[in-house]
Amino acid sequence: MIRIIAQSLLAATIFSISGSASAAAPLRLKQVLDSVEGTHPALEASEQKREAARGKALSARGGFDPKVALKGKWTPVSYYENAQLDATIEQATPVWGASVYAGYRFGWGDYPVYKGDLQTRQYGELRAGIDIPIWNGGPIDARRAKIATTKAGIRGADAQVDATTLALQREAAAAYWSWVAAGRNLAISEGLLELARARQQALDAQVDAGAIEAIKKVDNERLVLSREAKVVKAKQKLDKAAIELSLYYRDAELRPVRPTADQVPPEIRDPGPPSSISLEAGVDEALERRPELAGLDAQRDAADVEVRLAKNLRSPDASVQAFGAQDFGPGTIQPSAEFGVGFMLSIPIPLRKARGQLQVAKAELAGLRAKVRGTRDKIESEVRKAHVALVASHRAWDLARRQAEAAATLAEAERRKFREGASDLVVVNLRELAVASAQASVVDTAADYHRAHADFRVATGQSPL
Repeated sequence: MIRIIAQSLLAATIFSISGSASAAAPLRLKQVLDSVEGTHPALEASEQKREAARGKALSARGGFDPKVALKGKWTPVSYYENAQLDATIEQATPVWGASVYAGYRFGWGDYPVYKGDLQTRQYGELRAGIDIPIWNGGPIDARRAKIATTKAGIRGADAQVDATTLALQREAAAAYWSWVAAGRNLAISEGLLELARARQQALDAQVDAGAIEAIKKVDNERLVLSREAKVVKAKQKLDKAAIELSLYYRDAELRPVRPTADQVPPEIRDPGPPSSISLEAGVDEALERRPELAGLDAQRDAADVEVRLAKNLRSPDASVQAFGAQDFGPGTIQPSAEFGVGFMLSIPIPLRKARGQLQVAKAELAGLRAKVRGTRDKIESEVRKAHVALVASHRAWDLARRQAEAAATLAEAERRKFREGASDLVVVNLRELAVASAQASVVDTAADYHRAHADFRVATGQSPL
């Protein structure tokens, strides 16, 4: 009996319990995080938003697509029988908002004097020209502003994908360590149950041999039933944790996978010393790496473009043009070549539209600058709180470990007294429960540490691992 009890108590130790032989390889955190990056719906949705931002950027570049126009007219029944064909290609450029065009025109038939410019020589007329804005549309225009803002939009979408990834990894790490802790606590409860069952077998043998009274095994039978109930609760907690973890762990067909109890790692890695993690270095890394700040920087750049565009819209709408044309083939059109220049000036008064747009753009830019300051303060606060939790959880784990060692020492002393007849089953049970409780505390505080470690790394803009 003493040998069975000693073996069972040894099996109840948290870092040596494995239940039954594992039928599957332990599930590691890296596998879960890899699954998040490849299969999680929220990340996929964020990536689709990035694709939409790229589509908007492509659409913005379309503002510089060349435009081709073709028109014609034929008047077979009229006092002046004639026909016209006109083809033009126009190209906007990013160089100071200038645009160029080239075209071909053919006019055939009879024309009244006041429409003589529609007639060309036999082979038609080639023409070309350029339009250059002076103020409004020169330094910046709507086309170039849209391209700049959509580029910033892509950067913002990239930052949002990174932010979503970090948030999901943090949640996945928390779910993973909760699942591991539930699995290890189930192992403790099962070990405690097996201990009572082994003792029950020894007591039954003693009763059958007439060494003790039958009533003395009844209390242990009660312990067996009580510990079976605890195992049921522990299994329920593990099942719930597996369901929660399945939200972050999916198969190739994107379906949630609930890990089984035999996939729980046989032990929780001992927490490392938090003193090796520098708080101030973590704050600096967070302010450099956090995608929220990168996203706000992109928004701020886009707002700055809108401010520059709104300022430019207050300028006079003025431009200069130059054009030339050349007729080809026989005919009476004189002269056969043309060249000219022109200008255009338009001033909207009192510029309320432009002034209003500028007021809106400045307000949005100022708001983003304030948001950046607030976000930087929030990030620093998150890093500091995560570091506090990390240090505290390591201290709690160290205390729990020492308590477990003390509880194990007391339990061993109580078993020795029980073997010598100087103790009873009630006290032995209390010592066993104290060992199991202390070992469960070691598991929980170790899981708390790993969750805190993941929180700290995510707060600094890094993967939980």
